[in-house]
Amino acid sequence: MENINLVIGNNIKELRKIHKMTQNDLAEKLNYSNKAISRWESGEVIPDVSTLNNICDIFDIPITQIFEKELTKSKVAKEYKFKMGNRLAITLLSVLMVWLAAIVTYVYAALIFNDNLWTAFLWAVPISCVVGIVFNSIWGKKIINFILISIMIWSILACIYVTFLQYNMWLIFIIGVPIQIGVLLGLNIHRHPKSLRDENKN
Repeated sequence: MENINLVIGNNIKELRKIHKMTQNDLAEKLNYSNKAISRWESGEVIPDVSTLNNICDIFDIPITQIFEKELTKSKVAKEYKFKMGNRLAITLLSVLMVWLAAIVTYVYAALIFNDNLWTAFLWAVPISCVVGIVFNSIWGKKIINFILISIMIWSILACIYVTFLQYNMWLIFIIGVPIQIGVLLGLNIHRHPKSLRDENKN
């Protein structure tokens, strides 16, 4: 019978590759070092039960599947594509609702108040970003959130500028510079990996 360490290690490696994650990506999600991930994948050691459960949650599989020797790439890949397709559809439907609300607002203002409220479409951009950030925080990658947050920041400033165009508030865009830098720095903040904390205790 094949060593259970190798079975688990190979499965973690294959699942990580299917989900297009690096060892660093997985390590960050689990709050471990990438060295720990490497040791698991090589079969040198195996994660504890709690960590195995977290790994299975990340890859959205039952914990029993991580022990299967015949965990096929095609089966997992198909399941992953199916789930990602559903998640993308849910996210896009939510964003579509934002733009539908913008269209309804525009049409209502035009019909009832005879007002060309085109700025409704402008405000739909940052609101769409908020929707994207919410769903991506659950399902996606940190870099996508960085892009969405950046678009949200600058589009909000653009919306404010256009809404109060008569005041020529172009200086408002300067506010976006430190906010953008803060978002970039926040992206690079990492928690202390568990494996290193354990080593420091000993």
